[in-house]
Amino acid sequence: MEEREKPEDLQWQEREWNIGTLKGLRAGSKAAGLIEHGMYADGTLLQNAVHVVVGREEGPILYIQAAVHGDEVNGVEVLRQIITSLDPQQLRGVLIAVPVANGPGFVMHQRRHPADREDMNRVWPGKIDGSISQQTAYNLYQQAIRHAQYVVDLHTASSNTQLHVVYGHNDPGSRALAEVFALDILLEEEVDENLKQSRFQGKLRNMLNAQGIPAITPELGGDNRLEMENVVLGVRGVTNVLKYLKMIPGEIVPPDRPQTTLHGSHMDGVFAHQGGFWIRQVKGGDRVSQGQTLGHIYSLRTFEVVEVLTAPYNGHILGTTDSPTINLGDSVVTICHTDA
Repeated sequence: MEEREKPEDLQWQEREWNIGTLKGLRAGSKAAGLIEHGMYADGTLLQNAVHVVVGREEGPILYIQAAVHGDEVNGVEVLRQIITSLDPQQLRGVLIAVPVANGPGFVMHQRRHPADREDMNRVWPGKIDGSISQQTAYNLYQQAIRHAQYVVDLHTASSNTQLHVVYGHNDPGSRALAEVFALDILLEEEVDENLKQSRFQGKLRNMLNAQGIPAITPELGGDNRLEMENVVLGVRGVTNVLKYLKMIPGEIVPPDRPQTTLHGSHMDGVFAHQGGFWIRQVKGGDRVSQGQTLGHIYSLRTFEVVEVLTAPYNGHILGTTDSPTINLGDSVVTICHTDA
């Protein structure tokens, strides 16, 4: 005899989901729509593509976005592969995906929003009466992100930075997501007063963590380039998260090697006090001791060394800048603390 549906299953199947321009989505459906923000002075519409997969059975609500920094593109291809491969009939819960959160920056190959030069990952949850970046963040949050119980915010760093996942200090829910994403390096970030001055509390992950919502930031390679080997790792990570949340069946694929936990942030390390041309002597993954030489900067006027950069403490080099062209105040080397 055919098994009868449970009352809670019927309730889930009767529920309608409204995400952006997508209205009335029901269990077992997949659709693409828009998050609308308004228009530019010339009438060009400002909007984000949004993809929603509503599973046949009840389950968690996961939001994933990429390219909130417009030049960080590996996550875009990660989301394409995930969305096109998902069968809503085999999914539990809802996946909401925005492949390009900062559309104008993406078009211009720029990290920041070109209209107001704002870093969109410093303005969450946005403002209804704010700048163009703040209003974009507000609409994304109100129309899509606020539904989420879990969030993955896909980023990239530099080609000289180790792939890693950032999660919040003393946040076991986010730590669990970071572990199953299965990259080798986990970075536990605590937002102290120094980071608050850099508006780190306005990052999407930190804003959500303050609300008790587990959220992680995988950093999947360099910017302004498509690195398919890192896309593969990103797809594996997102798929693992879906399996961990029991949204899809299957075994979680473990990381390639034992994971290392670092402590700190992308603001930790060494900044330039002179401008010039940077020659590095270290790379991501190196362990360094206090006082160890990291590299030097030479003057283009005289070719003389104007600054030798050294490690301020013992630690693990997460990465170095991609560019040899250094200006006064540039972040050159990121050094994180280890448990050892």
